[in-house]
Amino acid sequence: MFTGRTSPFSEAEKTFVELLNTEDLDNKIWVDEELRAHGSEVELAVQSAIEQAYSTGCDGGAQAAHLFLQRILYRINRMVLFWYDDLRNYSNERSIYLAKLRDTIEEPWQKWELNHVDPAINSQLTPSQVQDQLRERAAYDVDPELSPAAQYMRSSMGVAGYKHLLAVASVDGLVEASRQSRVCGGAANEVMCAVFRVLMEEYGTGRYAKKHSTFFATMMDELGLCTQPEHYFGLVPWQSLAAMNHNFLLTERRRHYLRYLGGLTFFEVNGPSVYRSYLAAAQNLGLSDAASGYWELHIKEDERHGRQMVDDVALPLVDMYPKDAWEVLLGYVQERMMGERAGAALLEDIKAVDAQAEQ
Repeated sequence: MFTGRTSPFSEAEKTFVELLNTEDLDNKIWVDEELRAHGSEVELAVQSAIEQAYSTGCDGGAQAAHLFLQRILYRINRMVLFWYDDLRNYSNERSIYLAKLRDTIEEPWQKWELNHVDPAINSQLTPSQVQDQLRERAAYDVDPELSPAAQYMRSSMGVAGYKHLLAVASVDGLVEASRQSRVCGGAANEVMCAVFRVLMEEYGTGRYAKKHSTFFATMMDELGLCTQPEHYFGLVPWQSLAAMNHNFLLTERRRHYLRYLGGLTFFEVNGPSVYRSYLAAAQNLGLSDAASGYWELHIKEDERHGRQMVDDVALPLVDMYPKDAWEVLLGYVQERMMGERAGAALLEDIKAVDAQAEQ
């Protein structure tokens, strides 16, 4: 299996993890000279990475910088979820130092991401135009043309590549829908209830055996993979981490509520087409139903979820927020773009794993 990525920022990341695990970080970092020096080291590395990642170049240095920044963001963001681990791991969850570091990374990163979006998607779009685009895009994305990644997975991916797919996907799949849970509170209305219905099914209506992440763990067990959450964190490309961190940001900021649900609409609409490729790959490899059952479950449920998200969430939100309606479309388009980017990066790694297994 692909063994992960080395980086010129590895030492800075190790230093950051030490800071992250320091009890009472905010108070100690101002009085402990060594801690303060470590904090400065991390901040300098972050600034250097920002300059490399968000300049016009896309060389190896920029890729390493992207990875470092997204790994730092993920380690901070994940603390808004509970992992049933040592309670002391959350002692810095409201750290001002960590919040400042997160904001330092997020601001230039988000500007860079928005620069990759079609400028025609802006506040000048009327609600009617937004709804028309959402319908048109959803009608295509529910069954799009096969991407290069999908074609490879269906016809050429080996068992080693399939295991790598599961390993990388497990970082999200084993805690599936956790971020969505962050947007289900607040005033009750039809939209809120529709979002909760989707979440409820992702969580197996409260039955652990039926929770979708349980089916994912079953697939991994069948192939001898470790089912401990984040065990394969080191394998995840920055493009996938960016998609996760983007979701963390949107679900933690109520101001981005429309963007998040636009993104979730794409995810649910497009999901079945992605999972059909994964299921076809497993069947092509002659794997058991247990090693692919998660995909089949999602194909059935997400077809319904996609329709619900379009009809009961995205379109009604446009009517509820006519002045900000374009943000629903922005979220939809960004989720698509970031998903395609992550898929292309994962395909590269899968091909490398398959080639290594054939040697």
